[in-house]
This record gives sequence, C-alpha cells and structure tokens, in this order.
Amino acid sequence: MLFEFESTSFEKPKNMLFDLDEGFTKGNMFESLYDPYKNYVPKMLKPQNEREALLYNIYKLCFAMNDLNLYLDLNPDDEEAYETFKKYTQMYHKYLEEYEKKYQVLELSHDIFGKYTWLQKPWPWEEK
Repeated sequence: MLFEFESTSFEKPKNMLFDLDEGFTKGNMFESLYDPYKNYVPKMLKPQNEREALLYNIYKLCFAMNDLNLYLDLNPDDEEAYETFKKYTQMYHKYLEEYEKKYQVLELSHDIFGKYTWLQKPWPWEEK
C-alpha cells in the first residue's frame, strides 16, 4: 500500500473567502478552490470615475453572489456562507439602486421612470 491514513476525527476547516476585489479579479471567491493558470497574474481594475466605480461594485457583488449561490447549492447548512450571501445581496441592491437613480437602468424590469428608457444610449460599456 502506497499511502496509509490514520483515522482521526477533525473539524472541517472554514471556507476562506477572498475579499470582493480579489475574488472578482481571480474569478473565484474561495481561496481553497483558486487554481492559478501557470504564471498568469490577474490585473486589478481601477475605475476612473464615480459611474465606473458604482458599476464595478455591482459587477463584483453580482459575481460573489453567484459564486456563493453555487456553493450554497452544495452546502445548504453553511450558515456563515449564507450570512455572507445575504450581506452581499443587500450591498448589491444598494449599489444597483444608486446607479439606476444617477445614470440609467441596468435591467428592463427596473425601468422605474414610468417611460421606456431601456434603449437610451449610451450603454455603460459603450462609453469611452
């Protein structure tokens, strides 16, 4: 036999999450699951103005919520992860509401201005 394992009981280690910026940049919120590609070093994005900063926060939170959602599908009893998911969801809605009040709606279902503003230009990604 190549390997022998001693049977001992141990507590499952807590899943350590990257902070929002690092998790978004690396494409994985979980430190233990991040597997870098060769020598690639992800580059952190730097918003240039308030609009970009709000949109960047929305992107980061949306990514983190989706990653945590996938994790919670497989680990529904992890209350710490669920609390983090709820916190990120509240933050996401705060930033989304602020962005949509100041600039434009990001989803058709959020067109709260009483008229069809969905197609107004420019889209956030079309700006220079």
